[in-house]
Amino acid sequence: MSVNMPPRLLLASLALACASTASAGQSLEQIRYALYKDPSAEVTTDLRELAARGDLASTLLLGDVLAGRDDASRAEVVALYRKAFADGHGLVPALASLARLIDRTPSLRQAQKPWMAQALTRYPANLDPRNTSTTLEVFITYPELVDTAEAAQLLALYEQACLLNCRPELYHAVLAERQGDRAEAERWYRQAVRVDVRALDRYYAFLGEQQDRLFTAFADQLEPEREQLPVEIIHRIGALLDTITSVQRAEIDADRYEQQASVQPGAEKLPPSPEQVAREQAQNQALDLATARVQRWRDVAVARGFVPAMVSKANYMISNPTEHNAEETQAMIDQVRQREPVRAKALQAQFYMVNNWLTLDPDKARALIEELRAGGYPGAGLLLGEYYSKGVEDQPDQDKALALFQAEADKGNTAAWYRMATLHAYGRALCHDPVKAYTYARVALDLGERSARSLVRRLEKTLPKDDIERALAARNGLFKEATL
Repeated sequence: MSVNMPPRLLLASLALACASTASAGQSLEQIRYALYKDPSAEVTTDLRELAARGDLASTLLLGDVLAGRDDASRAEVVALYRKAFADGHGLVPALASLARLIDRTPSLRQAQKPWMAQALTRYPANLDPRNTSTTLEVFITYPELVDTAEAAQLLALYEQACLLNCRPELYHAVLAERQGDRAEAERWYRQAVRVDVRALDRYYAFLGEQQDRLFTAFADQLEPEREQLPVEIIHRIGALLDTITSVQRAEIDADRYEQQASVQPGAEKLPPSPEQVAREQAQNQALDLATARVQRWRDVAVARGFVPAMVSKANYMISNPTEHNAEETQAMIDQVRQREPVRAKALQAQFYMVNNWLTLDPDKARALIEELRAGGYPGAGLLLGEYYSKGVEDQPDQDKALALFQAEADKGNTAAWYRMATLHAYGRALCHDPVKAYTYARVALDLGERSARSLVRRLEKTLPKDDIERALAARNGLFKEATL
């Protein structure tokens, strides 16, 4: 079995008890081999046919395949995993796959918790290694659902029985944290981040109030090891550093805004003092260094052909058109197109909406967006909202953009909450409402949209305390609705 095969597909392939054959299309074994050769191979049609006949192995593998695709329905993937689990009488590892999906999709967490708690009672956790590792995977996502004493016993069994691809580090870290042993937890987290991408966000959260400074220092310590780390870990470190840099930039902007607001109306504008000049120069230098750090991590992942890193870099270029030109951005999009044409189409639509480049083309952007909508691409509604909010074709239509973003938020798209927040924070006229911006940004952040953190921090520095309290009260109701 290829060591480069994604873990979700590897687990499904190794854990399945028996394979089905079909009178038409590929058999399950043939599908597994196709994925072994190319993890992005199109196998969903054959898997759906096998799953429709009641084959639970195919049902689980179909869920794993769809879980890795942007255009898949999360509700369908959850249903497939539940069906494969079959109340504990089917494939128990399906529960581990569901736990990992929930871990990547925080908006699912609260709604799925009761079902997951019940599912844990439907099979003996210590029966065999698969059951043991499944319960430990649930423990990672819902540590409160597994007693720490039981988790410790299962972890000991796991280490005794595991022979291949053993990764106990994250289990140890979460267990130590639950037991209140922070020194042991930190030791295990620092080992886990080198082998398990999920450990990065957990370690970042574990670091507490000084997380930005401490994680950045840790990332700098890891730089000599960067080339040896798995590419998904390299990319995730870059993404976390990017979020930290965005927060740093937001705080600097907020400080400068406060300084400008403190000047009395009509007062003579004085030149900045030498201290102010030196401070701004130091801030700008710190931002330049932070941005360069992000780019170093991202570029390593891009050089190794990791598509999410290519998408991230293309988005950065599109968002910073004065620092990058259309030609180099188009080249990056073309690289994505070779691997994932649908993602590339979404990037191309954004590319045609950049006002600073001569490549601006509202008609081409709109045509691509409509193609994506017709194909069911989850981000198409957000792209159309951007189209109207930017006024690509005509004047900005913020009301239409908000309606589109709200429709996407109602479907469970967490990024849509952040788009509404930014529109209320930076939009013109009636749409400019910093209290609503903070409300929506907090909902987005609580649903797992890390990009909202910089806006939250900026608004916390500029909004009066009463406004923040009103926004938090509104956030509570919206968050509850979003997680139902």
